[in-house]
Amino acid sequence: MSEQAFSGQIKQDLIEQTQKDDAYFRSIIENKSFYIIKTDLEGRYTYMNPFFCKMLSLNAEEWLGKESLSLIMPVDHAICAETVGRCFADPDTSNWVILRKPIPGGVLSTQWEFKILKDENGNPNELLCIGHDITPLILKQEELRSMVDVAAEQNKRLVNFTYIISHNIRSHVANIIGILNIREDLGDNVLALEMIKGSTSSLDETLNNLSDIISIQAHTSLPISELNVFHEINRIIQSINVLITDADTSIVYHFDPSQVLNTNLAYFESIVLNLITNALKYKSPQRSLKIHLDLHQEGDYKILTFTDNGLGIDLEKYGDQLFGLYKTFHKNKDARGLGLYIIKTQVEAMRGKIEVESEIDFGTSFKIYFDQKLN
Repeated sequence: MSEQAFSGQIKQDLIEQTQKDDAYFRSIIENKSFYIIKTDLEGRYTYMNPFFCKMLSLNAEEWLGKESLSLIMPVDHAICAETVGRCFADPDTSNWVILRKPIPGGVLSTQWEFKILKDENGNPNELLCIGHDITPLILKQEELRSMVDVAAEQNKRLVNFTYIISHNIRSHVANIIGILNIREDLGDNVLALEMIKGSTSSLDETLNNLSDIISIQAHTSLPISELNVFHEINRIIQSINVLITDADTSIVYHFDPSQVLNTNLAYFESIVLNLITNALKYKSPQRSLKIHLDLHQEGDYKILTFTDNGLGIDLEKYGDQLFGLYKTFHKNKDARGLGLYIIKTQVEAMRGKIEVESEIDFGTSFKIYFDQKLN
């Protein structure tokens, strides 16, 4: 083959390769899987491929020269600017980012690769952005996250349910045993029988409340009903009356007996019973136990304030551990560190909150916030 023919063949091969490359890159640009855009160094659009325009319902001619941030959700502006900054800091490296874009009827979640383009002198002159739709993936992640949250909530309820069974029922049983133990001292079997009848009636109501919770364990909401606060607290007190009497305790109400509260019955009983038995457990040996109960409304919350004159808690020392699991702050041999943890868990399960004030050897005050928007 002559030199001229060889040279001509090389030129033909180069032309064919160039045509193939052009076709390849054109197919990428015009394909219906990737978004491809370019911006100038100020972030204004210089190119949009047809697929990008179609998915966002855009006319390329109307958008060329406009700010690219205008097609990105405001919440993602900062991360977009940060990614562009990394591109300029290292022009030879691609950077990835997830951006949300507004589309008719919703939001498009997209993942992008940003890359600096250079001119013939090696200076940055444009930003190339290649992206694709990851909305189905994001929706699946949110679905999985929701399933995890539901599972965590169900587990939390299981812990609450187990505690209610072990604590609330045990309190009723302890009261009945106490009545039986002092039956001879009373010298009145009829009175003892009436007291046992009252305790068993209260125990039956507790079991009914637990049954309501069992029936909705597969769901994400707790049964909420309206209750008379004075009546329910008084019922709880009567169910452990022997324990209260033995501890030389007086309970004073500072609210209208007709006040009502929207809450879960079983959780309310557990919270109040825990507060009372805690007060009994940590009463001061130097004085009779006095418990003051107040109820008032602030905005969407009704606040039950429970104040005692017991041993108190050193909040400076234990404040950050107060509601921790298995955390105890006194030397009582029967302290297990569950009561306050369960109270907080149950209150928060009803979208409420709990606050505490305490002073050593003066007593403790708990504020329980019950969200009244629950239904």
